[in-house]
Amino acid sequence: MKPFSMRRRVAAVLAVAALAPALTAWSPAARPAARVLSCARLPITPDPATGGHQPPWDMPPVVDGLFEDIAARSSSSAVAVGGDLHGGLVARWNGTAWKTLNSPAVAGASFLYGVAVFDGGAWAVGQQDMSGAPLVGIPLLVRVTGTTVRQVPVPRTPDGADGLQAVAATSATDAWAVGWIGVHGSLIWHWNGAAWKNVRLPAAVARVVGPVGGVAATSRTNVWLVSRGRIVHWNGRWWTVISPNIGIGRRYDLTGVAATSARNVFATGRTNPGQRALMLHWNGRQWTCTLTPRISAQLFAVSTSSPDNAWAVGNNAWPAGGPDDALALHWNGHTWKQVFTAQPGGSDTDLQGVGLVPRSDRAWAVGFINGDIDGTLMMHWNGTAWK
Repeated sequence: MKPFSMRRRVAAVLAVAALAPALTAWSPAARPAARVLSCARLPITPDPATGGHQPPWDMPPVVDGLFEDIAARSSSSAVAVGGDLHGGLVARWNGTAWKTLNSPAVAGASFLYGVAVFDGGAWAVGQQDMSGAPLVGIPLLVRVTGTTVRQVPVPRTPDGADGLQAVAATSATDAWAVGWIGVHGSLIWHWNGAAWKNVRLPAAVARVVGPVGGVAATSRTNVWLVSRGRIVHWNGRWWTVISPNIGIGRRYDLTGVAATSARNVFATGRTNPGQRALMLHWNGRQWTCTLTPRISAQLFAVSTSSPDNAWAVGNNAWPAGGPDDALALHWNGHTWKQVFTAQPGGSDTDLQGVGLVPRSDRAWAVGFINGDIDGTLMMHWNGTAWK
């Protein structure tokens, strides 16, 4: 199994709890049934000009490995993370070229799944000491400063803690790292500028929140998590459990979340069963929902810079039984639209992470070609096309 698949899809392979009412402070008391969202439909098709596949990439892969996530601080500064045969992988963009950074902190049996940038550096999270089948390990957290990558001390982890999946940072003194404990537990850490600390959810919330697959934060009082079919919000005082209802019997798994404020939040994933890509959006007043056709599509990550600009990435099997095609969707403030990417003929291509460049219309997306066989996949949106 691809190293990524086991972790990024952890929410998808676990049983999904029954959906709860939307946007209400968690309480064990019974509540009226929530309004069912009417989901818009977004067709997904192959590129009509090429049958879904284009000539080879503009440049060879960065390394023989795969990237999981990417974050950009500016047009001349970005960090991508993942793994290769030698262990965790960190690459840095300096405005001209990508360069891989070697460090004992990510060598050996380790893998990085998430990255977040802040003024002065970046945090990357994953797992280390991986062994067995399926892979198990312990959480790994590293700090990137310039071209230096070093492992940092972390809190004592509960028994069964396997790894960290995602990280978000609002400043050098405020960051969140999330992951999983076993197959049912959540792992949540907070950085206060001096040390990482365990965060305990209230008992009633912890009972319905499992492994956490994504985190977004815009301030100390606006943090969003996704776990299975639930969205969890921290407003600085209490936790709120949210599960928008998209139809009776239509469950879903969420693996990506992004926000610019408490009034602009995106969550992405897929329905289960059915494997339709799912996009949820909160505008401060209500949730809206968009679904793709039933063609085994799924979204792993989302990034947003404003209420009218967001990218979501993943893959879709089109036609059925064919290779996976990289899938990129753009939000313009009103609707989602499929934007075609290069697809080398006969190859599986997956996009795992996406990051918008602040104060621009540009973005980066990363993933892999044929698992870890043919190397990393990296694309750049120049405002007009993916290259």
